[in-house]
Amino acid sequence: MSLLSNNALTKESSGNALLIGKEARDAKSKNPNVIDSTIGMLFDEDGSFLEFKSVEEVSRDLNAKEKYSYGSTPGDPKYHESLYKWVFREYLDEIRSSMKLACIATPGGSGAICNTFSNYLDENQKVLLPSLMWTNYIQMAREQRLSYETYELFDSNGGFNLQDFEYKMLKLKSEQGRIVVVINDPCQNPTGYSMSYIEWIGVVDVINSLSRDGTPVILLYDMAYIDYDMRGFEASRKNIKLFTNFNENVMVVLAFSGSKTLGLYGLRIGAQIGMTKSEVSINDFKKANDFSARGMWSGTSTLGQSIITKVFEDKPEQFAVELEYARKLLIERAEAFKQEALKVGLKHYPYECGFFVTIPCQNPQNVFDMLKTKGLYVIPLKVGIRLTLSSITKDEVIRAVHILKECIE
Repeated sequence: MSLLSNNALTKESSGNALLIGKEARDAKSKNPNVIDSTIGMLFDEDGSFLEFKSVEEVSRDLNAKEKYSYGSTPGDPKYHESLYKWVFREYLDEIRSSMKLACIATPGGSGAICNTFSNYLDENQKVLLPSLMWTNYIQMAREQRLSYETYELFDSNGGFNLQDFEYKMLKLKSEQGRIVVVINDPCQNPTGYSMSYIEWIGVVDVINSLSRDGTPVILLYDMAYIDYDMRGFEASRKNIKLFTNFNENVMVVLAFSGSKTLGLYGLRIGAQIGMTKSEVSINDFKKANDFSARGMWSGTSTLGQSIITKVFEDKPEQFAVELEYARKLLIERAEAFKQEALKVGLKHYPYECGFFVTIPCQNPQNVFDMLKTKGLYVIPLKVGIRLTLSSITKDEVIRAVHILKECIE
């Protein structure tokens, strides 16, 4: 007889990228020719972990209190302010003039997602997720005793499927009277797709139309890869500025990832930023999410908050230059992948740039097993194979394309 609760009896992680990553690292330690394309971390062209020097310099100069002391549950106000400046950039004053903002420090972007699922849906309600997604969304929803619905990510032309997005939102509006919808953009995980400005205008129009009658709509904007948009900082922030057009029944929750932007993967530092026109809604955001943070993880890494605050406040120019190097590195790998895939006829889902690209195939688990025998470690998905370009060199990208083509055929 199990001692677990009935709810816990069905809990079991599957397709764990971290476990597959460990297997890949063990294989590579024995054979340097193994391609470890599993974990979403950024490595340089020499195969070394890509460290931002500005981040390392700041972390070395912190005193003991700045590294180890307890902080308040919602996080340091200086941390919040540094994030507002970084995330909203030249639009901050304009956004502040029309929207209410609040921030909760979280353990990575994951903490922001969990908090949002917890506080904007009731038990057994559904969160709306993209059909191609970071599958941890499902596990996080399950942990909050939620279900989920999916909208088709792509239409027949390979663009954002606004029609199905609207249809599924209408469906949930009818079923449960409120909507929590997740969009991961730009450089979506696992496809690397980035929505256009026109597509975002369509999303804003649909959400406003559905919420105008008082229906609460929460847009969970997972912006983990925002600083790797191949179009640059300005384009991604221009999309965010569109959120000022939402009516007062809409709450945007931005999930910021210090893991991805600053390479602080293991520190588990991020933020949940609320953005709405409603004073009542922003106050509710602060109260409920502070309560949940206290109840789930108590407080977020003081070290992580201190590093990010000081980098953004004291070394923004130096960090921006380093980040630009990292972004261009990804762009070069993206172009290498797309050119080689086109050359050999390897099909993939719409991909612009970013850490990941997804290749459709039949029987992904069988393909995954075959790829390992060829020295290529990837992440199998239900619809295909996720290749992580952030962690492999351009030469390995080209090799991986040929191995994938061979094994899928």
